[in-house]
Amino acid sequence: MTKEGTVLDGKYEIWKEVGRGGMSIVYLARDNRLNKQWAVKEIKNDGSKSAKTLLKGLEREANILKNVDHPVLPRIVDIINQNNTIYVVMDFIEGETISERLKKEGAQPQDLVVEWGIQLAGALDYLHNMNPPVIYRDMKPSNVMIKPEGGVKLIDFGTAKEYDVENNADTTALGTRGYAAPEQFGDKQGRGIYNTDARTDIYNLGATLYHIVTGNNPCDPPYGVHPIREMNPSLSSGLEKILLKCTEDNPAKRYQNCSELIYDLEHYTELDDSYKKKNKRKLGLFITTSVLTVAAAITAIFGYSGLQKIKMDTYNSYIEAGNDYKIEEDYENAVDEYKKAFELDGSDAEAYDKFIQTYIDASHEINEDGTTPLDLNTGLNVIANRIKSGYSGVDKNDEVLYKMAITYFVELNDYKTATKYFNMVDKKDKDFGELAEYYGSVSLILSSTTVNIDELLEKINDFAEYNQREYTNQNENKFINYKTIGQIYATYINTEGVAKQAETIMTQAVDDLDEYTGTKLDTNDYYYAYYDNLSVINEQLAKISEEESVKHTYYEEVIAYCDDYLTILDIKVEENGEIGYGGEYDNIFNTGYYNKTMKKAYCYEQMGEYDNAVNMYKDIESVFGTKNVLSNKVYAEHLDYIYTYCENINQDPAYWSNVCPDELADLISVYNEGSDVPSIDSNKTWKKRKDTVKSLVEGTLKKQDDSQDMENESDDTSDDTEEIGE
Repeated sequence: MTKEGTVLDGKYEIWKEVGRGGMSIVYLARDNRLNKQWAVKEIKNDGSKSAKTLLKGLEREANILKNVDHPVLPRIVDIINQNNTIYVVMDFIEGETISERLKKEGAQPQDLVVEWGIQLAGALDYLHNMNPPVIYRDMKPSNVMIKPEGGVKLIDFGTAKEYDVENNADTTALGTRGYAAPEQFGDKQGRGIYNTDARTDIYNLGATLYHIVTGNNPCDPPYGVHPIREMNPSLSSGLEKILLKCTEDNPAKRYQNCSELIYDLEHYTELDDSYKKKNKRKLGLFITTSVLTVAAAITAIFGYSGLQKIKMDTYNSYIEAGNDYKIEEDYENAVDEYKKAFELDGSDAEAYDKFIQTYIDASHEINEDGTTPLDLNTGLNVIANRIKSGYSGVDKNDEVLYKMAITYFVELNDYKTATKYFNMVDKKDKDFGELAEYYGSVSLILSSTTVNIDELLEKINDFAEYNQREYTNQNENKFINYKTIGQIYATYINTEGVAKQAETIMTQAVDDLDEYTGTKLDTNDYYYAYYDNLSVINEQLAKISEEESVKHTYYEEVIAYCDDYLTILDIKVEENGEIGYGGEYDNIFNTGYYNKTMKKAYCYEQMGEYDNAVNMYKDIESVFGTKNVLSNKVYAEHLDYIYTYCENINQDPAYWSNVCPDELADLISVYNEGSDVPSIDSNKTWKKRKDTVKSLVEGTLKKQDDSQDMENESDDTSDDTEEIGE
């Protein structure tokens, strides 16, 4: 088991354990460079056969997931081999599994099940269309997470395989009985080869949806998948037909691909017997004739140009309606209006841009439960599907392609997907061509598991020069670029020469932003990022400075930038209106406040300002209290600082009551308050100091050596003599 606080590969700090299986442990970790949460799966390689099997499955999972780009599928971003242990860094997926939801609530609402089914079928369709295709083979409720914002995420790729058309025989029967298709287990006697393909996944999905909508586990009596209306007559006959077709024993009778399945799920009510009966009586010819008559009349009255004007007016009305909803922060209705606009006219970039930007803005808002009003990945996937299909030529629209690319780059740090879209931008485009080339080369380097730092920094320096040369202080792109440049400088700040160059560029960024008078940018977002970067930059400059006075100056700069950052943070919290930081909050505001206030405390420590450092810790503790997710870290660091301070005065804690009584009183106060933090005993820093401080509180600690006492008394006498002499 890896200890809390361990930092992997110099950047992933282990925060806490969030789950474990027979041979693996999953932790929540934070990337200290990007301030982003990840899940880290740990597998100890003890050389046993079972460990080798698990590592083989993990390797298979990693090889599949490192190539995916879909909102329902998790990403693997790093694989670390350290101390004979394998760590896989992947998306941290919050929420509960559908299996857990079923245990608590039973069968789920039909419309919700259909919505989940469409999302999962979309993920399977994506996997099946990869090169080579990937067959998942273990769809079931326990392998699907429900995200806090309502979407779903597929997990556990241990049984997935790349599909070879020439050799599709599996060597083992993999899958879960009840959800697995018959071909996953051979014939009725369990004999024969196990031919699995895309239709196998369709069977698995059908059985899974059957369980979710009926509450009946196909693994339990009466076993298998049955007509859903036998369990609940109010369910749709159209959905019943879909699920029965999915789970046909003969693969040839099932849906042959997920696209067919998705279409039927999107129109399942139209497959209902009642719907068909009602529509059978309608006269198709009459409808067709009526439509043609109306179209002809409009054309006759207004002409072609008139029709185009009506279309443009309608398009603009959708945009205006979306703008109105967005002003009211009604993000869901806003994106619906923008979507109507680009469905009416998919050749214009404005509706796409506003659609994506609304998802970005909504992803920056935090609800009381810590979720966001909209899931950014979901919105991007809507546009991605249209680009993939070439809808209305959007795959050639450089403005839309650039917006997609920069969003993946800046908002999601998904450099692989960003690279794909940057490369689709026409390099000759006067507005986005050259910019896309810079970003494309940077994102390509960042998407590699082994980043060539020298090459990356050379590109970033060139990019910084280009950014200052090409853009005025009224061009929004300039400040977006500064944000990217600063983030990369901060990430590789320990590299020789980077800190000084970064300080010059990011100080200029703040000065330029001061001159911006436009309204498109929320300047606070950019000040927020620049101050964050500058605090990191100046901290590094302090660390590498040899003169104490220069060191001191840089630490004061860090404190000043942290204060600037915290001012913006308070504005953001006030604008949000629903949640904040401290108390029992656990959100990005809470993390931001913790990072910057603890950095201030660290700077005071390095400058030798004991009172300022202790008062800073006290301020943080008064805001967080004892029940915050980060309270244990604050109290542990506070305790450790005072302990170390006293230890530097005298190595033996038994003498502290004589040589540093005020500091000892502070130490005991922190210990008494920190002991009320629920998770404090799991903190390794606290545990390191706990027993000694407890003995000091109880007065049971003995002096190590009486001669030491005499020596201290002699030192005290000598000090008094010197003071008198002066």
